[in-house]
Amino acid sequence: MYGKPYQSNLVRAWNVIARVLPGIATPDLTLDSLLFSARRQAKSDDFGSDTFDKPLLELLNALNTDHNLHAFGRFYIKQMLVGLLANRAKLVALWEKQPEILEIEVAAPLIVLGLPRTGTSFLFDLLAEDPSHRYLTNWEATVGQVPPPGDYSWDNDPRRRLGRYLLRFQNYLIPQMKEIHTFHLDGPEECTSLLMQGFSTLAIAAMFNVPAYSQWLTTADHEPTYEHFKKTLQTLQWKYPGERWLLKSPSHIDAVDSILKVFPDARFVQTHRDPVKAVASFASLCAAFRGLYSTSVDMHKVGEQALDRLATDFDSYLGVREACGNSNFVDLLYRDLVAEPLATVGSIYEHFSMPISPVAEANMAAYLDKEREGGGHQYKPEDFGLSAEGIRDRFRAYIDRFNIPLDS
Repeated sequence: MYGKPYQSNLVRAWNVIARVLPGIATPDLTLDSLLFSARRQAKSDDFGSDTFDKPLLELLNALNTDHNLHAFGRFYIKQMLVGLLANRAKLVALWEKQPEILEIEVAAPLIVLGLPRTGTSFLFDLLAEDPSHRYLTNWEATVGQVPPPGDYSWDNDPRRRLGRYLLRFQNYLIPQMKEIHTFHLDGPEECTSLLMQGFSTLAIAAMFNVPAYSQWLTTADHEPTYEHFKKTLQTLQWKYPGERWLLKSPSHIDAVDSILKVFPDARFVQTHRDPVKAVASFASLCAAFRGLYSTSVDMHKVGEQALDRLATDFDSYLGVREACGNSNFVDLLYRDLVAEPLATVGSIYEHFSMPISPVAEANMAAYLDKEREGGGHQYKPEDFGLSAEGIRDRFRAYIDRFNIPLDS
């Protein structure tokens, strides 16, 4: 079943122009062209280690087999990839000038894990109310991690102003995204954009129709990505310090072993729920992103890829989790989190022997009294050629391992 994506006036006009001026409006997606543009943008030709080359080549090879990409889609993808490379090069240049950044301690980050629609965003937002937690802002994640020169504070950081415009532009290009996932300018924001600088992460397999890349991702080494990620966190902490990092991304689930190599004292909080809604929600997010780049979206193919990607990651995770033991992990059922959020959060602090201040408790209570955004998006497995039974069959080992109650 094919869906015709929403296209803004800008996208439609761009694609019309591309039919007249294809050489200008339809850029090449090659490694050489990306590196050339990134060097010009960053004013640097050092991207650090070359560990990103193979992941990026795998992605480009897969993208160039997708003949459903329209001209604006190829342009948008190129700008995104060039931006990731340029941010990487700017960071490397900063570390060369300010090597003390890489001496900053990143102590015991608290990392939220879980499938979509299992309460991870709710928990993430709730934990962010603790002043002890340093989290990513949207503008740090998307605009850049190198502090611009000049005298300014967090409130008037130039990246924050640009980030506001980028959020508005995203809402213009993909207006349905607001109903699928809420983005806050000042955070807390997921780690996705930072992890994408290593080009080996789940988010990339979700955003594009790249099954060959997704297959490669199953055996990819994520440690170089997280080594770069740690340095990026140190950079952000250098400008705006914090006591403890609070992190979240669906991509972390397929790299827990790599995370523990880079952050041996990492603390994981995992939420658990019947995976039926999770897979349908993930497929919906994939379809929304792919609709920005493509002339049409095969919803059944999206569903098949979404289910396979998540189920494969969770099968691998079960083995990693068994080897890791339980001391670095807290497991929460979605229903408990929703029914007793403060008590459930309290169990996290207790398990990890983290003190919780009266200010944090008051902030969390006030947050729960507010009306929360999102939740209006409707989707079901059948929209993507899936069924509840089929999804549960693929996740049977996960359901049994954590004794997850099934939704009626």
